[in-house]
Amino acid sequence: MKQLEEELELRDLILILWKRRKLILGIFLLAVLAAAAVSFAIPPTYEVSTIIALGAFPDSTYTSQASAREILLSDELLLNVISALKLDVPREKFRSFKETIKVESIKDTNFLKISVQTQNRAEGKAIVEKMVELFKERSEPSYQQHRQLLANQLNSVRTRLSAIETDIKKTREVLNAIESASGISPVEKDLRRSRTLEYLQSEESQRIELLDRYLALQKEINELKNVQVIRGAREPVYPVKPNKKLNVAVAGILGLMVGVFAAFMQEYFQRNPLDLSRRENWVGHPDR
Repeated sequence: MKQLEEELELRDLILILWKRRKLILGIFLLAVLAAAAVSFAIPPTYEVSTIIALGAFPDSTYTSQASAREILLSDELLLNVISALKLDVPREKFRSFKETIKVESIKDTNFLKISVQTQNRAEGKAIVEKMVELFKERSEPSYQQHRQLLANQLNSVRTRLSAIETDIKKTREVLNAIESASGISPVEKDLRRSRTLEYLQSEESQRIELLDRYLALQKEINELKNVQVIRGAREPVYPVKPNKKLNVAVAGILGLMVGVFAAFMQEYFQRNPLDLSRRENWVGHPDR
């Protein structure tokens, strides 16, 4: 019996929906058309982005993601971007301009993604490129300073390495002279040879240490890098908003829901007509 009642209730619901199908369809189409009209009326907004690798040198001001992000989003740098590109950004709209720019860290890397949302694709590309250019200009002196410091150390090690190799050459000549010397006792010759070999061994150890230091400095200099562009900015083809398909789909779902609700409400009021005069009398009766 219960199952029969449920089947009747379900059938009644379906009949109501079929009966009010024009109302439901009308509201659905109205919502879809309204969403489509609004979406096409709103100017498209594009996102232009670039990805940079922060520098590899011992200055956290420019190599730390948090610090680099603060510099890139600083008022000073962005005002310089506006000035360099001659952008039409009044003082009162500067905050709105700044909000269109994002600098995001890429997880597990030293990369930063710089993006700007704009209606002018060429202008957006110019903005992110100028931001990278100005940031690199600011980091360049620190980068060159550390590079020069390593270069000076490398030159010092190279000079010392050249000097020790010269000493080793002279020590070997002395050793050869001892071997070919005549007129000295075998005991004296062995003593001189032993002392010379000890000195030569000490020089060879110094040479190996200097050579290791020289190679380490060369590697450090080769790995020293300033900020680099990993993915350059390009003018996008498709806008990020408005998302016309999504807007129309959401509007269609909402329109369908409103249409179904309106159909049931219309059916309810049709089956239960209100007698306003009786209702007013009932509400106003002193015994009620």
